Amino acid sequence: MRISTTTLESFRLFMAEDWMPESELIATIKGQFTGNHKVWLGQAFGAVLEHPERYRVSGGYRVAHLRGCPEVFAFGDDVMGPALALIDPARTVFEAKGLKRYGDHDVVARADQLVGADLIETKTTLSTFDFDKYAQSCQWRFMQDIFQPARITYHVFYLHESEQNGTIELRGIESFQLYPYPALHQDCCNLLHQFEAYVDARQLRGYLDARQVEAA
Repeated sequence: MRISTTTLESFRLFMAEDWMPESELIATIKGQFTGNHKVWLGQAFGAVLEHPERYRVSGGYRVAHLRGCPEVFAFGDDVMGPALALIDPARTVFEAKGLKRYGDHDVVARADQLVGADLIETKTTLSTFDFDKYAQSCQWRFMQDIFQPARITYHVFYLHESEQNGTIELRGIESFQLYPYPALHQDCCNLLHQFEAYVDARQLRGYLDARQVEAA
């Protein structure tokens, strides 16, 4: 099977924390999940970080016609300036793809940014910052196992969206690092085995096998 770290994290949330409805998990496995407002906001934010010149308008940035996103997002200089200040464009590789074989399965990951031996993930949230939400994620563990960075740095941008006019404000930035540990690879393998059992029980393997064939 060919499995993305996003799919594995959806499975973990469904199994461990019940944050993911099973219908949404199955849609993700089938490749039918199209996103939502929070997902599209994060994608638009990331698009500006990667290509600020492409989305530049007077006083800020405007993201429209992003693939798979039906919404338009506007970010002021006061929002994007602090985020862009954290990036060294000359040294940064954006949206780096990685793959690792686990037994008979390929797990694929996409890192927001690679800077030398560091991997950097950029996240946006409209709720309060919750360190455990990110630290418990399997995504960083698989990215650590696949890319083998010295450390993984998260920059979490706490945004507020006005209900009246949709204006987006930056309320704060939380940054922290996560590091490899001895049992990390085994933790990844254990979750993958659980996911495989779930996929077979729900007769969903065909969807992931098809992706493996397409990628060959």
